Amino acid sequence: MSPIIMVVLAIAAGVLIVFLISGFQIFQVLAPAITEEVPVILKQNGVCIVEASDDVPREINNCTYEQGEQITITYKREQPPVESHGPIQ
Repeated sequence: MSPIIMVVLAIAAGVLIVFLISGFQIFQVLAPAITEEVPVILKQNGVCIVEASDDVPREINNCTYEQGEQITITYKREQPPVESHGPIQ
């Protein structure tokens, strides 16, 4: 086996070991995005808190919505970041 192939395999194995040790689940990163209508639960100092059907609270910084307003968010299940948000069309 050539040294280049061995280096590539060693790097790939190292990355896999890091993922396994850290508990990182690659399938969650590759999971499809979910779009859902949710209310703004709380607004404080320009930050809105919303909670989708997976019960994970998510923050929207520089929020222009009002508390109680229904908005659309796009997110990945059980991951806190909101990928996109906007008013209901």
